[in-house]
Amino acid sequence: MTLTEVVYKMKSHAYPLCAFTEQNPGSKVLVNQTAYDDQTRLVKLLLTVAAPEGSTKELLSQFDTLFKAHEVVRTAKDTVSFRVTTTLDQLKETKSPHGFALEYFGEKAIVQPSLVKAGYFNTRLIVLGKVDLAEMLQQYENGVDGGRWDDFKLIRIDDFDPEQQITGAFAEALTQKQLEVIKTALALGFYNTPRSVTLDDLSNIFGISKAAVHNRLQAAERKVIARYFS
Repeated sequence: MTLTEVVYKMKSHAYPLCAFTEQNPGSKVLVNQTAYDDQTRLVKLLLTVAAPEGSTKELLSQFDTLFKAHEVVRTAKDTVSFRVTTTLDQLKETKSPHGFALEYFGEKAIVQPSLVKAGYFNTRLIVLGKVDLAEMLQQYENGVDGGRWDDFKLIRIDDFDPEQQITGAFAEALTQKQLEVIKTALALGFYNTPRSVTLDDLSNIFGISKAAVHNRLQAAERKVIARYFS
């Protein structure tokens, strides 16, 4: 069975958890999905808000709007945990980045605990099967254009092997960052004639400078060529 690891982060000023962590530096929200049903579209989450107690009052007052039901399961100094029930439709209505994984991948995705920090919703998925990178990125763009979220950054997409993440004669010579960039460039048509994407496009996808993308590609290409002709 093929497994794909997908790691990305998204920002949505309209989503209260993102807005809260952006407005309160150092605050964090851990989102742990405990259940999802594709038929009922019911989502169950465990949320832990870590922030000074006085700063969370306004955020917690919005929970009735954000979720169908919620209850406190644990409190400690500067942290409070909630058991939450919501639906995919409600996640979409409130512009939650968490809804993207469920909407796009459904039950094919094993959603790892997500961290909301500095305005970004950081997500890691293990997806059953191959992922069409170009199609997924187009959905990201559609979300930005439609005002569902403000920004996204692809951190990593790769075959998932819990025993050995990087395999293959050429891949062994590359760093993880070089591998991510060159595989993405290849998948999106950077090496096509004419090119389907540019260095600027790759720079936007990874959230790094154009020069950094160029340097990673150049270093990866040099290693691959050297290994091939050695």
